[in-house]
Amino acid sequence: MMKNSKPLKWIFKNTKPHILKLIILTVVSCMMSVLSVLFALVSKDVIDAATGANNKIFTDEVIKLVIFLVLQLAFQSFLAVMYNMTVGKIRMTLKTSLFKTILKKDWLSVNNYHTGELSTRLTSDINIISEAITDIVPSFLSLLTSIILGIVTLYKLEPTFALICLCVGPVIVIAARFYRKKFKALHKEFQETDGLTRSFMQDSLKSTLVIKSFQNENKIISLLNKLQFKNYKISIKRNNVSILANIMFYLSVNAGYYLAIAWGAYRISIGAITFGTLTAMLNLIGDAVTPFKSISSLFPKFYQALASSERIIEIEQLEDDTSPNETIKDFENFECININNVDFSYNDETEVLKDFSLTINKGDFVAINGRSGIGKSTLLKLMLGIIKPQKGILTANINNEEIILDKSTRGLFSYVPQGNMILTGTIKENIAFATDKIDDERIIESAKIAEIWDVIKDLPDGLDTKLGEDGMGLSEGQIQRLAIARAMYHNSKILLFDEATSALDKKTEMKILSNIRSLNDKTLIIVSHREEVLKFCSTNVNICVDK
Repeated sequence: MMKNSKPLKWIFKNTKPHILKLIILTVVSCMMSVLSVLFALVSKDVIDAATGANNKIFTDEVIKLVIFLVLQLAFQSFLAVMYNMTVGKIRMTLKTSLFKTILKKDWLSVNNYHTGELSTRLTSDINIISEAITDIVPSFLSLLTSIILGIVTLYKLEPTFALICLCVGPVIVIAARFYRKKFKALHKEFQETDGLTRSFMQDSLKSTLVIKSFQNENKIISLLNKLQFKNYKISIKRNNVSILANIMFYLSVNAGYYLAIAWGAYRISIGAITFGTLTAMLNLIGDAVTPFKSISSLFPKFYQALASSERIIEIEQLEDDTSPNETIKDFENFECININNVDFSYNDETEVLKDFSLTINKGDFVAINGRSGIGKSTLLKLMLGIIKPQKGILTANINNEEIILDKSTRGLFSYVPQGNMILTGTIKENIAFATDKIDDERIIESAKIAEIWDVIKDLPDGLDTKLGEDGMGLSEGQIQRLAIARAMYHNSKILLFDEATSALDKKTEMKILSNIRSLNDKTLIIVSHREEVLKFCSTNVNICVDK
């Protein structure tokens, strides 16, 4: 139980904001159980009135029966609407919370997880948890109400049979505990293999051009089949555990029905009960014994939720992307960047940067070059505070104060990464990505600096042109210019270009760099191998480390 305490506490914490909705669901569910038992008693009176076994008026009893049917229908409809609203709200809250958590965690820590695996946690795991939160407690209390009322009512009608049911029911619940550990482990394994399959498909769909160019469709399909088959085998194992348990529950419940029929027939034959009482007994079996089976079926859902919660907690426990300083907004008096004796390696493996030092003054145009994997992109990430050096320090001189470069100083930079990372949406939304307010004039000016305005204005929808995934609809060079326009719109003091002009022709590239220089207040740090760029920049830095 101690092992499950952490996910249980996590579930309880995330349930608190929705407690009122869950209370309403629970109360209505319990009322449904009460109505079910009362319906059985009214059915008894209807049959006894029809057969003359009591003195009640038949039409009056039928009217009561209809009223109870209408009430059950009304409560059932309300319950369905309330359930969908509650599970939807919980799902939305949990998904937003996890998404926010991922964005605010340390980049390197999150980067250890494939996006497909994170997507599985954001969708499948969140769905399992939200449905469990919404269903388990209301269902459990409703079923408990049904069992208590069913047993008590059965006892009043036929004490011996009620005691038999009372003994059989708990046996079903106890039996369910034997398979819970196996089921939880299988569910966790299923979610992990599902994440691997999703990740593979996501990668493949993003790389269809490469797959087709190498005529590798069959190989990719074969690899997918292997992943799916592994996931399928675990799914079958998990389902077999549930099927075996459900067979046992089914046999137990049906044995109760057959026993009730046999016992009731015997009691009718000796004149001890009426036919209406037997009908009520059969209905009450559903209220007194079947809930034991339903309670048992809650166990798999409960342990699925625990396993999925553990997977969410795993992400929440990653290192936070934090800064001891308050976010700086005023960079007007920025003077220089100082990088002193910095060492950096990924996952404590081969060093990427070793004892690296550099000073970049305001207004400098700095070209960073060096062989692939030497640490050029890493240097830009260090400036952004996305990653932290193992040794050394990076600072900015702002208002005559040396401030460590970290999360708090990111507003000093506009970053154009490799790949450019264009979001699905309109061109306008992409350029104005960094701010909440959209200024069309500023967008046009930024597009002109990036030499993309002539392309945009000729599009049928102009700035409102919708882009597909990864900028689908634009060429690679146009996407790069759009990303540069986004950086210009952000209007930061320092521009960080990571191979941001690699797809451009020399003339366009030099025109963009000249446009930026003409602004007079920008500092540019560009990763590039082009001779023209190296000559254009005031400082060239060649990174070279003995490996």
